[in-house]
Amino acid sequence: MKVPVSWLKEYVDFEDTIEGLSDKLTFAGLEVEAIETIGSDFPGVVVGEILAIEPHPGADKLRLCTVEYGAEETMRVVCGAPNVVVGGKYPFAPVGTTLPGGFTLKKAKIRGEVSMGMLCAKDELGLGEDHSGLLVLDAGLAPGTPFVKVWGEPETVIELEITPNRPDCLSMIGVAREMAVLYGTELKMPAIAISETDEDVNAEIAVRIDDEAKCPRYTARVMKGAKIGPSPDWMQQRLEAAGIRPISNVVDITNYVMLETGHPLHAFDKNTVAGGQIIVRTAKPGEKVHTLDGSERALAEDMLVIADAEKASAVGGVMGGADSEIKDDTSTILLEAAAFETASIRQTAKKLGLGTDASYRFQRGVNTDSVEWASRRAAALTCELTGASLCKGVVDVYPRKKEPIKIPFRWSRIVSMIGAEISVDEMKAIFGKLEIGIEDGGETAVALVPSFRLDLEREVDLVEEIARIHGVDRVPAKTPLAKVIPGADDSRVRAIADLRGVLQGLGVSEIMNYTLVNHPLLDLFNKENRDRREALPHPISMDQSVMRTSLIPQLVESLGRNLSRQIGEACFYELGRVINRVDGEPVQTETVSLGMMGPVGRKLLDKRGPVKDEEMYVWMKGLVEKLCAAQKLVPAFQAEDRPEFLPGSAVSILVDGETVGCMGLVNKTARGEWRLTGPVAAAEINLEALLKNVFAIKKTVELAQFPSMSRDIALVLDESVTHEEVVKLIEKANPENLESFGPFDVYRGKGVEKGKKSLAYSFVYRSAKQTLTDKKVNKAHQKLIDFLCKQLGASLREG
Repeated sequence: MKVPVSWLKEYVDFEDTIEGLSDKLTFAGLEVEAIETIGSDFPGVVVGEILAIEPHPGADKLRLCTVEYGAEETMRVVCGAPNVVVGGKYPFAPVGTTLPGGFTLKKAKIRGEVSMGMLCAKDELGLGEDHSGLLVLDAGLAPGTPFVKVWGEPETVIELEITPNRPDCLSMIGVAREMAVLYGTELKMPAIAISETDEDVNAEIAVRIDDEAKCPRYTARVMKGAKIGPSPDWMQQRLEAAGIRPISNVVDITNYVMLETGHPLHAFDKNTVAGGQIIVRTAKPGEKVHTLDGSERALAEDMLVIADAEKASAVGGVMGGADSEIKDDTSTILLEAAAFETASIRQTAKKLGLGTDASYRFQRGVNTDSVEWASRRAAALTCELTGASLCKGVVDVYPRKKEPIKIPFRWSRIVSMIGAEISVDEMKAIFGKLEIGIEDGGETAVALVPSFRLDLEREVDLVEEIARIHGVDRVPAKTPLAKVIPGADDSRVRAIADLRGVLQGLGVSEIMNYTLVNHPLLDLFNKENRDRREALPHPISMDQSVMRTSLIPQLVESLGRNLSRQIGEACFYELGRVINRVDGEPVQTETVSLGMMGPVGRKLLDKRGPVKDEEMYVWMKGLVEKLCAAQKLVPAFQAEDRPEFLPGSAVSILVDGETVGCMGLVNKTARGEWRLTGPVAAAEINLEALLKNVFAIKKTVELAQFPSMSRDIALVLDESVTHEEVVKLIEKANPENLESFGPFDVYRGKGVEKGKKSLAYSFVYRSAKQTLTDKKVNKAHQKLIDFLCKQLGASLREG
């Protein structure tokens, strides 16, 4: 939200530098994102009057203007603005003037004609982005008047980041109220003086609310005899400084009061309201409305509309209708000020793709109790600036008045949670400044929340209020205390910490991602599981609209982001929660994901050359096996096609016959999204399964006292034979004195016929009782070879 400081000072007195003000607001929770200066002292820029206009001989769209600007002689300038007229007065910068952008004007020849200065538009003076025409000045100004006297001193604007829980600060008065508390001054509310005619407003308009839940309050006022035209310069300047384009006096007033009070308002041309009725209802089936942006909107039946006796005239809380907008010939104005239910406005704005200043405020919440006050303020300004007459009274439909919020709390609890010594008297003073009433009952008390503070609901909210006003920078730093709680079981916490240590020791770096993702990201890995996803009903952003069903998509995305920053080798893990729908209900599970790209498994001097799919697969499988071994688990692998992985590369990870995770090479569609040209391996394992045996006591094994002997074999097998089948047969054969074995090569190519592959294994033999001889080892090893060749239909690879 953009806040012009000079406008702010109308509601609160304070003496401070802009930097000091920025620090005060930021520490109080209203973060200052930017500070900018609009305008300047405009040295050399004066009021110029057009005495004559001649066509440019060399350009159809340019004209030669004679300008009177308070000097002895007039000046002739070349101008292409469409709105320049004889007798008009505009900002004029003669030769030698330096404009706010740093450009110094020189004598120039434009299409053969000399130009001795410039007639200026708003953007050329640093007053906005409007370049549609010259800035038109008051006809009563004398030529030569310094422009700074017309426009005023430079305006400092601070841009605030208002968090969603503080809608009261989406207004000048709301920010001023905060500053009054911070600087110990008084809030100055604008005086409202209205004069009403004898005509009863109830004879002019009737209001009916059909959906009280979506519209808890609606007020209407009627003003007659209005003259539509530009709003005064001071109002236009404030609106532009706050980022809103001026349109006309009536529309500008509704925007001005919205910025001032935080209440969006809307003005209708009363003569277009059929039947003299306003009906607040939901849309009818197939109903449409022409909105102010020139589009025809098809409405859903749950959308709130403001209708007359015949048709919908506006989308409630979002945008007005073109059929009832204020036009140049409008004379009777119907002024709407209302409160709408936040979720309804948020859903409507999202479905229609309409993000307006009004919907932005309504979907965060407005103070229902002060709706009528905002209406009075707008009515007073409308009568003052348009010459309208206000009909007597106000139509105020408020069927269920909002009960004040009461929060019980304990003074000692506030002090203990903040960690600073704050007296009860000081806390009472802070609550008083915040307009929070107190029903004191000794150690306990009850806070009476003012209606404009929609964010205060619990005791902890009151703690935050005391802390931020007392000053978080005044809270002393204390050494953290660790309490020993007898009987407490922290084994799971320690197990997870140890798991992180194991992964770090294996060379895997931890990453963290948001639990919210989006459908397109998940679709890259699995389009078929949409029915298992838990989508948010009212997401703030479509990029974060779905609870993640797996950690793998974001892990691969992280690998891709690293590759885009010239990181060609990485191995990551993430520990987090995923949510999947099971039997229609969301189920939360904690998992660990692993991912790698690049030559992570190669030795330091062997990093060059492309990585093969087989290499990447084996590295990931080895990582999973080492991780499981460190967790005292023995994993098994079973082939299974999964959409997130390449066909033929995916396996389920089993422990004790139960599936606990999956592993494979990421599919090409997902890799292509982040231009991952090489293979990427990923795995995901259930956390509880990994922690199952971590505290089991392992049986001791006597250290080997005798030397080992190793033997290798290379089996030529059919492509269909898996490593798992070979392992099971070796375990079944169980050769005498076999200590360990493992694969070390997979080969396809010259010397191996098509449709077959070579799997090479290394075996280690050792006896716990004696030193083995070659004869004994060869006998046991040959027996194993014969068994494998017979069972698998294999042969030994020569050479």
